Amino acid sequence: MKKNIDISFITINYNSSHYTIELIKSIQKFTTIEYEIIMVDNASQEEDFKILEAFVGEFDNIKLIRNRINAGFASGNMLGVNYADGEYYFFINNDTELLNDCGMIMKSYLDAHQSIALATAKVNDENGKFSSSYKLFPSLSKELFGNSFARKLSKNNFPSNKIQLDIPTLVEVVSGSCMFFRADDFCEIGGFDTAFFLYCEEEDISKRVWNSGKEVVFLPEAEIYHVSGGSTQKSFEIEREYYISYKHLLYKHFNSLSAFVLLFLQIFKLLRRSFKRKNGWKLFLFGLFGFKNKNSLRYIQKIN
Repeated sequence: MKKNIDISFITINYNSSHYTIELIKSIQKFTTIEYEIIMVDNASQEEDFKILEAFVGEFDNIKLIRNRINAGFASGNMLGVNYADGEYYFFINNDTELLNDCGMIMKSYLDAHQSIALATAKVNDENGKFSSSYKLFPSLSKELFGNSFARKLSKNNFPSNKIQLDIPTLVEVVSGSCMFFRADDFCEIGGFDTAFFLYCEEEDISKRVWNSGKEVVFLPEAEIYHVSGGSTQKSFEIEREYYISYKHLLYKHFNSLSAFVLLFLQIFKLLRRSFKRKNGWKLFLFGLFGFKNKNSLRYIQKIN
């Protein structure tokens, strides 16, 4: 039976307890309604986990779950859902901090708008400037002719992520760093697809919200700060993981021909960039051989 909890904050720690602790502090500082924090540690090094364990041990409304493997974003969050009792689920990256009472703002909006299943806040960078809270779903029109043309073809005419919105606005895809769901709607569509290890989960679940007949909204009144990539170390393996997830996304939501064309366009884009970016040639060759799923980081780990 669910407890009388408004919001379950769900986040993942992976060798970045210093970020996680600051997130917890910001939740405690700004949140004025009943909440709990579900903390999933994705098999961090023992020292990092011990730091987190010592900090959260003094708080009754924080649940710390120690995962024996690095299950990635989708599976890690779904593990957290198993322990969540809130009316709403607030999935938030551990390298973020609340800048106001985001939970209450988004809950109040969704309470008043039953057609909305998923919301996101205004995401700010380290300079206090609007970063990116929303984007378009991949499409042939977008890849061939750009975002502006793709928006015109959409029946919803979703906004560009380059403009500053100051009112609640329907968007196609929200940032994975900040996703606020009505719990019933999240469960109804089956939650995150655990076939994604890292990346593209937000495109997939936003698409499935729209497909279910519900809507997705950007709420600029709610604000967070996000250290972009703060919890993920850049490497060829991490970059490679994006394209593995992207391939899965395409073949899940498009017919085989459209997915193949979109994948070919991505490989061509990698070729054009191969001279200008680190690991460019390696990524192009990886694409040329089919972005094979067997190279996913999910298969390169041991059970702790």
